[in-house]
Amino acid sequence: MQREPGTSRVGSTRSPYGLVKQLFDRGFNWVVASEAFVDIGILARVAAQSWVAYDLTGSSLWVGAVAAVRAIPSFLSPAIAGYIGNHVDHRILVAAMRAFIGVLAIIQAILIGTGHMRPWHQVVLTLLTSVAIAVAVPSFQTFLVDLVHPRMAQRANGVLAFFHNLGELIGPLSVGIIIALAGADWSFVFVAVLYFGGAFLIVNVPLPSQDSQVGNYYRAYLTTLRVGFRNVRSTKPLPWLFAMLFITNTFGVAVFPLIPEYAIEVFDSGGLGFGLMAGMLGGGIAIGSVLVAVVGLRRRASLAVLITSVAWSVGCVSFAFSPTLALSLTILFVMGIASIVWANAILLMIRAHLPHHFGDQVMSIHTIGMSMIPVGWAVGGAVAHFAGNEAALIVAAVASVIVPVIAYVASSAFRGT
Repeated sequence: MQREPGTSRVGSTRSPYGLVKQLFDRGFNWVVASEAFVDIGILARVAAQSWVAYDLTGSSLWVGAVAAVRAIPSFLSPAIAGYIGNHVDHRILVAAMRAFIGVLAIIQAILIGTGHMRPWHQVVLTLLTSVAIAVAVPSFQTFLVDLVHPRMAQRANGVLAFFHNLGELIGPLSVGIIIALAGADWSFVFVAVLYFGGAFLIVNVPLPSQDSQVGNYYRAYLTTLRVGFRNVRSTKPLPWLFAMLFITNTFGVAVFPLIPEYAIEVFDSGGLGFGLMAGMLGGGIAIGSVLVAVVGLRRRASLAVLITSVAWSVGCVSFAFSPTLALSLTILFVMGIASIVWANAILLMIRAHLPHHFGDQVMSIHTIGMSMIPVGWAVGGAVAHFAGNEAALIVAAVASVIVPVIAYVASSAFRGT
């Protein structure tokens, strides 16, 4: 493969200037710009989908069901992308999938704007979007590895994480403003523009000096899961940590599918209130990520898990009975901070106890655990539909705190980390 001038990946220099120059070369700058567009688009699309789901049906159950559809392809991402990744240019594949998502967003905008949008349309469009993401993600990660020198990978990931966390705030808030001023159809036009922009920018990234292959993961994927679960069971305190991860992400996230209903029915605040509520939660996540980066979690990560679990639990109950929009916004902001600190503390503890030679297999289980969040939307929406919003949030509060409390009391391995 031809190497374009100025895109060398070989890090012969050891000076700080050389490292910085290598990280922020032209290729990586294009990647950062592309990811900034797409990260805002991801969160904007999720927010717009939840608004439309509730607007179409008036049901939090449907909001959760649409979110669960998003999760299905993510579990199969390696199997879906393995064969494709061996036979195409990673950069072109990522650009094509992003452009495809932009086209799907335009279709949804047209259906909404003409009054022809139906719930089943949303399911199909959401599923197609999620398949495109599942196909693109492994290729993007491989392309990024080829582009960035290994010594700079951690810093590169930090830069990309910053823009993702920024998208948590900008995406939902932008959608809320657009819905309030122009309607939900234009929010999907906004999403389409972001994805088209991300596709254009990634195409302009210079070719890296090498081209790794994603690999055909189908058989290895199943083996990875089996080995990963076996090592989780046999390594203390990993069973506690993964129990928290799966239980909280499945039963403790009811607040997400309920935001549209609280914005529309409880506080009568419309699209702007919806955008503020979703944006404040995302803003808390962004601020929390900065706090984690600055302060760190080097000591007593288990205590951080316990405290943030309690904070999230209290936030769920407080949100359920909050009398004002202003108080709810404050609660969501604090919950956002707690959630990102919790997630980072859990990840830090898992990495601290990774079994020798089996780290990748165990981390694949972590990825699946994080992918359970959209499923948790469906669970929370279902409980709210059949038992009421307050009951759903109380269940979420109990589910998010019970395992951390038991683990902190019963497990010295957990408590000592």
